[in-house]
Amino acid sequence: MVVNAVLALAVLVVGLLGTELGYLLLTKRELQKAADLAALAGAQQVQAQACAPAQQAALANANGGGTQDTARNLPREFALAAGEVECGRWEAETADPTGRRFQPGVQPFNAVRVALRRTPAAILPALPGNAATDLAVEAIAAQQQPQAALSIRSTLLSVDASRAGLLNALVGGLLGGSLDVGVAGWNGLLQTDVQLLRYLDALAVDLGVAVGDYDTLLRTDATAGVLLDAAITALQSSPTGGTVDAAVGALQAVRLAAQAGGMVPLRLGELLAVQTGTPAAGLEVPVQLFQLVQAVVQAANSKSAVFASVPVVLPGVGSVTVKTRVVEPAQITAVGNPALARLDPMGENRIFVRTAQVRTLVSVELAPLSSTTEALLNPVLSTLSPLTTFLNNALNLKLIDAVTSILNGAVCGLLAPCKSNPNVIYAKVAPAPRIDIGLGVGGGRAYVSDFSCSSSDSKSLTVPTSTAVGELQIGSFGNTTSAAETIFFSSTELPQTSPVSIIEIGSQTFQPDSCTLFICSPTGRWAKGSGWTTIQKQGDLNVVSAIGLRADTTAVGANQTLRYVAPAAANLPEIDAAAPAYQSISSTGMVGSLSSTLARVDIQAYRSDTSGTLGNLLASSVSVINGLLGSLQTVIGGLLSPLLDPLLDVLLDTLGIDVAATEVGARLSCRRGAELVF
Repeated sequence: MVVNAVLALAVLVVGLLGTELGYLLLTKRELQKAADLAALAGAQQVQAQACAPAQQAALANANGGGTQDTARNLPREFALAAGEVECGRWEAETADPTGRRFQPGVQPFNAVRVALRRTPAAILPALPGNAATDLAVEAIAAQQQPQAALSIRSTLLSVDASRAGLLNALVGGLLGGSLDVGVAGWNGLLQTDVQLLRYLDALAVDLGVAVGDYDTLLRTDATAGVLLDAAITALQSSPTGGTVDAAVGALQAVRLAAQAGGMVPLRLGELLAVQTGTPAAGLEVPVQLFQLVQAVVQAANSKSAVFASVPVVLPGVGSVTVKTRVVEPAQITAVGNPALARLDPMGENRIFVRTAQVRTLVSVELAPLSSTTEALLNPVLSTLSPLTTFLNNALNLKLIDAVTSILNGAVCGLLAPCKSNPNVIYAKVAPAPRIDIGLGVGGGRAYVSDFSCSSSDSKSLTVPTSTAVGELQIGSFGNTTSAAETIFFSSTELPQTSPVSIIEIGSQTFQPDSCTLFICSPTGRWAKGSGWTTIQKQGDLNVVSAIGLRADTTAVGANQTLRYVAPAAANLPEIDAAAPAYQSISSTGMVGSLSSTLARVDIQAYRSDTSGTLGNLLASSVSVINGLLGSLQTVIGGLLSPLLDPLLDVLLDTLGIDVAATEVGARLSCRRGAELVF
C-alpha cells in the first residue's frame, strides 16, 4: 500500500510538473506572438525621425483597450510598456553575428524592436525547487526593403499587316521554323502584361521547383516551349477576354513553332534577373508579353546555328536577301533591392537590363546599277587622257591615248597615232555586282547605381545607360550569297569585307583596217584567242584594274545617366504599377542613315584580274581619276540609301535592337508594409 501511494504521488508530481512546463511553453509562445504582432504594427507606423507613432501602434496592438479587450494580443495578466518598444534602423547588408542587424536609436528609423521579460505565476509555487521562471521574448520588424525594377523595350507600339508578316518571318526563322500569327495576335502581345510573380509560380509548377524558391527556378533548365507555356498558364488564371484571348492565341502559335524548332535548354535567369532574397511583394511587376516572347525567341536562337531569313522586295533592285541571328539575347526585366545594388552596381546584386546583340547580313544584287553607271560613265570617259595616264603610271602599261567604251557596243573617239596592233583601254560596269551589308549591333544597357527614399512620394532612381559599339560594313563577304552567309555568321568577330567590283577597266588588242597619215582607222578587228573578230564585245578582255566599293563604319558607344524623380508618381511609379516611367536612351542609333554612311563609302581603284578579284589598292595615281570616283560615290549612295534605310529601320525596330528607339522603364517602391526580420 505504501509503495503504491508513493508511486501514485510521484506520478502526480510528474504530471503537475509536465503541466507547468507546458503552461510555460504556451505562455512564451503567446508572448512571442504578441511581440511579433506589436513589432509589425509599430514598423508599419514608424517615421524616419519620429518613434512615437510606432510606439503607440505597438502598444495598442499588444494591450488593446484594456484587460477585457478581446482584440488585445498579450495575455490579460501582462501589459506592454512604452519603454519596451524601441525604434532604430535595420539594414540587410549590415554585418551582425547575432543576426539582428538592428541599430537602436539610429535615424532615419525603419524598424521597431519589441523586447519584454515576464514572470508568469507558477502552478505549484509550494513545490520545493519550483521557483518562478522568467520568460524573455524579442521581435524585430522592419519596413520592407525598397524594391526597384528596370525594363528595356523598343518603341514598337502597334503592328499592321506588313509588320505582322515580317514578325512571322523573323520570329519563325529565329526558331528554325515557320509562324503564322495575325495582326490581332501580335497587337495582343503588345497590349497585354503578365505579372512576374504569377508567371514565376506557374513556371515553378511546370518545372517541379518549389513555389517561392526563385533562385533555383532562375537556374533551372527549360525549353522555349515550357517558358512560353508558363505564360499561357499565368494568363489563363486571370479573367480573359479581348486582347488577352488574342495574346494567348499568339503565345500558343509561337510555342508550337518553338517546339518544332528543337529542344534547346534555356534558363529564365538569362532573360529576367531577380535579386537573391527578393520578397514576393517585389515580384508583382507587370511584364509585357511581346518583350517576353522576344527575349525567349532570342535566347533560343543564340544557342543554335539557325539564322532567320526575312523576305524583302525592293522595287528597282534585282534581289535582296536578309539574314539575321542573335549573338546574345536581351535581358528585359530586373528586380531587386536598390540598397544592395548601390553597394556594387555591376556586382552580384545588380539590377541590370540590356537589349540583344544581333548580326544582320543584307545582300543586294544591283540589277539597275549597270544602266545607271553607264549613263554616268559616258560623259566622264569622254576625257580619257587622265584614265590612260592613271593606268600607265599605276600598272606600268604601254597604252596609246585612245579609249573605247563597250558599254553600248560603240567605238568612241578613236583618234590617236596609229600603232601596229595597239592595246586599247576599255571600261565597263562589272557583271552582276552584289553588295553585302554586314551589321553588328551591340545594343544598349542600363543598371541602377543609386536611389533615395525620403518618403513613399518623394523618391528617385539613378540609372546609368550605355550603348555598345556598333559596326557597319559594306563590300563583299564571299563570292556567292551562300558563301557570304557562312563567313559572316560563323566567325566570332565581324569579318572584314573585300571591295566589290563596280567598274572593270582593262585593254583589248585592236588591229585597224587601215592607217592614213599615222591615224588609225576607227574600224578593224579585235583579238580573240588565236584569231580575230570584228565584234568588239566578243574580243578578249585583259582586265588590269577595277574600281571597287567598300565601307567599314563603327558607331562609338555613348554613355548617359537617366534620373527618375517623384513626385509626380507617374515619374517613378510603384513596383506593381501598370506601366513604368519610360525614358529614352539618347543616341543617333547604331546605324543611323545609310545615306550618311554611303556618302563616305570608300570607292577606289584596285589591281584586278579576269576573275574580278580585287587586289592591292593602286594608290599612287588615283588622284587623276578623282572626278570619276566622286561621281560614282554619289550615284551609289543615291541608289542604295532610299531603298535600304527603311528596310533596316523596320528590321532593327522589330528585333528591339535599335538603340535610337530604345526606352528604359523604372519602378521604385520605398515602403510596402513591414516584415519580421528577427
